[in-house]
Amino acid sequence: MKSDEISWNSMLIGYATNGHGLEALTLFNEMRHAGVRPTEITFTGVLSACDHCGLVEDGWRWFNIMKYDYHIDPGIEHYSCMVDLFARAGCLEEAMNLIKRMPFEADASMWSSVLRGCMAHGEKDLGEKVAQQIIELDPENSGAYVQLSGIFATSGDWESSALVRKVMQERQVQKYPGYSWANC
Repeated sequence: MKSDEISWNSMLIGYATNGHGLEALTLFNEMRHAGVRPTEITFTGVLSACDHCGLVEDGWRWFNIMKYDYHIDPGIEHYSCMVDLFARAGCLEEAMNLIKRMPFEADASMWSSVLRGCMAHGEKDLGEKVAQQIIELDPENSGAYVQLSGIFATSGDWESSALVRKVMQERQVQKYPGYSWANC
């Protein structure tokens, strides 16, 4: 990687990860106009910026441009950004379809993005399936149990909510205060 690419990518990712997604996208356009070819790292920053700004169509467009125009095969980090972007926006069907078409298995972090989307958008049935998937991949993932319990509680199913908490206690899964997942 050339020093120009490193400088541009550092600035772009700095903007994207510090809440300045629109500035990151503006910088990305300047980078391209300056003749610097985007890399896998560049597109991770671009997709992360789209994710945190809720720019679903832009994110999907850049994902496809990366793949078809720049001939960069998306890695798990690119797919993770897109799944998170779709899930945050409530496009849960799109998130699930993308997971099904990926050339590798989704990890617990990616499923957690979908679960957060289910929680935010009231998708109890899908949320239950996704939480079970996370628990299967990572039985010690306290967040999946807590969110599944919350899905049931939000829908008024207090019995199922209590049952999830009971299973969590029986399996001795510890909930750590202040624990959260990092996105893209």
